[in-house]
Amino acid sequence: QLFTVHRELAPAVRSAFRCPQWMLARALLLSPLVAGTQRLLSTAMILPQMAPPRRALFLDCDDTLYHNDFRTAELLTLSIGSYCVKHLGISVEKSFQLYKEHGTCLKGLEAEGIPHDAAHFLDQVHMVDLDFGEDAHLREILGRLDHSAHEVRVFTASVASHAQRCLERLGVHDLLVTPERTIIDVHSVGMRSKHHAQAFSIAQAIAQQPEPSGCTLVDDNWTNIRAAKAAGWRTVLCGSVSRYGEAASELKEADWVISSIHELEAILPEFFVAPPGPAAQ
Repeated sequence: QLFTVHRELAPAVRSAFRCPQWMLARALLLSPLVAGTQRLLSTAMILPQMAPPRRALFLDCDDTLYHNDFRTAELLTLSIGSYCVKHLGISVEKSFQLYKEHGTCLKGLEAEGIPHDAAHFLDQVHMVDLDFGEDAHLREILGRLDHSAHEVRVFTASVASHAQRCLERLGVHDLLVTPERTIIDVHSVGMRSKHHAQAFSIAQAIAQQPEPSGCTLVDDNWTNIRAAKAAGWRTVLCGSVSRYGEAASELKEADWVISSIHELEAILPEFFVAPPGPAAQ
């Protein structure tokens, strides 16, 4: 902008230099340029000190923070099916169909008007064995998250109590959850699944992120990734193959694909504290 001003004023400046009052003319013509230069210099001094925009990172729990070939997912499916047969009088096949169509079986029960006790359902179906253990490598990675610069939340379609059990089993609960930084679960988003746009707008509000483009979802579920992308979020698909055998390359809504959560720092370094340089070491 400064150089444009110079080019526009150059003929006038040359003309002023040839007139008897050239000294006064020069001062009058150049004063806006001096002021403009001072503003540019002031801005240049401020810009390096400006912090990067605060972003929000949302981490799914099941089959994202851990991966055990979907064994826990299968146990949850069996538990939900058993509950539906015993308490609701619907088949296992129907319960799974509700899950696939609505994002969670519970949301399907609600959508189709099937009478149920949501609190009892959620309390009972998540009581499954967790056949995975601590992940020291994951703890090392998550320990470098820059919570002072960005918001990081666990965002699950399950209940917070189940996610908490998983995080404790992995040995990373203290790195991701605090009284101020709680788990965003199905209750937090009004019993909506991550198939629904409103779940993402609520999660965004909880994280106090003003712009959808400032939000990033890491998830293994293809439908969740599609919904997040439609909501304007950035998306990371975790897992090279879906639960149903689909190759990750087929999912166009994924901005990044990682085979494991252990690759997260490599693709999203802005969320992590930079390792110390040679001098600091």
